[in-house]
Amino acid sequence: MPATLEILIADDNEDVLAGLKETFTGLGFSVITATDGRQAVDKALHHHPDLIILDYNMPRKNGFEAVRELRTYPSFTNIPIIIITAHADKQIRMEGLQLDIDEYITKPMDEDEIIARVKLVIKRSIQRIDLNPLTKLPGNPSIQARIEKEINSGRKFALLYADLNNFKEYNDVYGFKAGDAILLKTAEIVINAARKFDKDAFIGNIGGDDFVAITKFEAAQNTAEEITKEIEKHAPQFYSEADKEKGSISAVSRKGDRQDFPLLSIAVSVVHNNLKPLTSYAQVSYIASELKHYAKTWGGNFIAFDRRSR
Repeated sequence: MPATLEILIADDNEDVLAGLKETFTGLGFSVITATDGRQAVDKALHHHPDLIILDYNMPRKNGFEAVRELRTYPSFTNIPIIIITAHADKQIRMEGLQLDIDEYITKPMDEDEIIARVKLVIKRSIQRIDLNPLTKLPGNPSIQARIEKEINSGRKFALLYADLNNFKEYNDVYGFKAGDAILLKTAEIVINAARKFDKDAFIGNIGGDDFVAITKFEAAQNTAEEITKEIEKHAPQFYSEADKEKGSISAVSRKGDRQDFPLLSIAVSVVHNNLKPLTSYAQVSYIASELKHYAKTWGGNFIAFDRRSR
């Protein structure tokens, strides 16, 4: 297994926890441990592991309660979770299915079985979706497939391309950890905005601070406005009081000179087939790139809605 994969294991039995940690560390995983459900949730939110293994019976939160809380966060909707339980009855398994639990392992555990199940869950997860490692949102292959599906369906749809302004400079001043927090918040905002107006919206992360949402056409304008409103509302909380008061940060520009850059904002480009047909992924990408460039020249929170009929 790749050494970069990280597992969070939570169990209130210290002997079990130590044994599992030794097993998976030996297989090349990076292992984080927790001894109760509350600690498991806190460590999961902090580390964003690739896989979570939870004991069903734990103090402060049981395994299901921990899963229920984690699944409320957009970046945890696709992270695979395994429950270890001494209870094999149908009622518990049915409850777990509703929480989108990937696997159960029944105590007493067999080491070979748990290794095999973990490998299987990871393999299924990788095959199921090409996730961005931080936001856990689908990447380019899934985005392309969804756009082509919408084109072939003949439905009226819109692609929203959202790109943060001044993110590089923010990263340079505040560091990558703070930058990651911005990206996770942006992902949450885009997901919530898109699904507020279209429960079937598709959300992806092209990479870095570039996000897309694919919605029905009627939801596009409201979604774009919601995204810009929420970014404007939440961006200041990621700055020091001094920078918030000043309304800018001092950073080295791409040209190598020091400048003042405004607080983070977002440019949203909206490509749609309501006024003219869209016939290929390449065409959609070209229009989105063109609109993005236009939107970013305005600075601040700005929506570039394609209003051309040809």
